[in-house]
Amino acid sequence: MDQKKPQILFISRWYPNKEDSMVGLFIKRHAQAIAYYAQVYVLYVHSIANKKKVSKGWDYSHSNGLHELKIYYLGASKKVPANQIINGILYLFYLTRGFFWLKTRMGKFQIVHVNILTRAGIFALLLKTFAGLPYLITEHWSRYLPITNTYKGLLRKSITRKVVKNAEAITVVTENLKYAMKRHGLDHKKFYIVPNVVNTNIFKPSSLNLSSKKFLHVSCFEDKSKNISGLLRATQRLSQLRHDFKLILVGDGQDFQQIQEYSKTLHLEPYVIFTGLIEEEEQLAEYYRQSCCMVMFSNYENMPVVINESLACGKPVIATRVGGIDEIIDSNKGILIEPGDEDSLCEAMNFMLDHAMDYDARALRDYAVENFSFSRVGKRFFEIYQEIIPIQ
Repeated sequence: MDQKKPQILFISRWYPNKEDSMVGLFIKRHAQAIAYYAQVYVLYVHSIANKKKVSKGWDYSHSNGLHELKIYYLGASKKVPANQIINGILYLFYLTRGFFWLKTRMGKFQIVHVNILTRAGIFALLLKTFAGLPYLITEHWSRYLPITNTYKGLLRKSITRKVVKNAEAITVVTENLKYAMKRHGLDHKKFYIVPNVVNTNIFKPSSLNLSSKKFLHVSCFEDKSKNISGLLRATQRLSQLRHDFKLILVGDGQDFQQIQEYSKTLHLEPYVIFTGLIEEEEQLAEYYRQSCCMVMFSNYENMPVVINESLACGKPVIATRVGGIDEIIDSNKGILIEPGDEDSLCEAMNFMLDHAMDYDARALRDYAVENFSFSRVGKRFFEIYQEIIPIQ
């Protein structure tokens, strides 16, 4: 262990786990970026949903300055009275056990870094109250946005405000989420924007500057937010204008089968390819490199990391003007359309088939490296840590 580096306790409500290797992956990328400058100890507690797939237990691993302790436990089922209260207590109980396990073996932490409110923030507040540990919060959740309107409950809001008030700083990935939180009274004098991370060593342009007629869409296949069905309808319209293209849909999720069936009803078999989930980053990056552009038709978003990945590969983006997307995408990086406007999406896709090569791939790549690389994002977090507590 490098004793010269500060020790950061990294607590997250979402994190890749045995039941879902993709959930909270963008949070793990933040932890990896910070590990360039600090020893990062991830403490993740997971209530098992599928007892046949996952057994309770503790898993610890470490690599390149990133230490991960994942605790799997059996929570109370929905049939049990007051199950939410019981599960909340169990969550805090196992966080406490995990904290003392790490503290005994690793020593003193300088800062607690909380990811995703509110439960993990309660634990951080308790650590500050009883152990004097300062904490900051990184929030990704879109629940504060007006279109989702899922941030509810007087008790939840009261506790969340207290957690935010006692934090040393707040970071979010977009200005849009910052303002949404402020509208709910979650304001702070130290509010920073720190973007999602892309592995720019893997997501990079091809050495061959070949034209392509392939659109790429990467998502979790949740149609309410991603509006993949709308993307398919726009693709059907495009197929009535020309036949020289493919739409590659990468990912898996709750609406995967439904979207596949809907594609068949639109008779899109000659144009649409479903790859399923691709976990290997190098393989995913190759799909970006072989596309003409990334296309997103979301009804709402915060800031999808797939846009960052596309830019890192030198590819322009078609996306809706939702969340924080317009903070990054402008006319030099792609085309923005209004959510739900299938005619404009079809028009943008038609344009890109003939003009994607007109975008400056090097400029897109340089922008991504300057803003989303591990070293740049990790350095920004480390600078914020130094504002909280002096770190040599």
